[in-house]
Amino acid sequence: MDAAATLAESLPWLEPIRALGIPVAFAAPDGSENGLIPWGAFDVLFLAGSTEWKTSPAAHRLALEARGHRLGVHMGRVNSRRRLRIAQAFGCTSVDGTYLAYGPDTNLPRLLAWMNHLHSFPTLFGDDT
Repeated sequence: MDAAATLAESLPWLEPIRALGIPVAFAAPDGSENGLIPWGAFDVLFLAGSTEWKTSPAAHRLALEARGHRLGVHMGRVNSRRRLRIAQAFGCTSVDGTYLAYGPDTNLPRLLAWMNHLHSFPTLFGDDT
């Protein structure tokens, strides 16, 4: 969760990955909002880091900025309906989590119900880009 170190370690890899024809994600940890996002060098902003940071107003602003650049936004560790709703409100285009790995027979119907709820009752604060 060191934004400066993440940037330093990631920068040399972004273009070689893109040269392979693979979409490039940049994992933004806590502190990335302090001018440490290499806009134009990646295709997807990955909201990583602590739960507190990735659900914060700072992460929300970065997500909106990424969508303004026409980039995808991914949020990691989305394992509840509340977190899924936050990701939707932030304008995330994808999420991941381990929710289904623990009790898939029980949790798949729940997850599908969450998704149906999101589609039936969109957030008032979402990004419609």
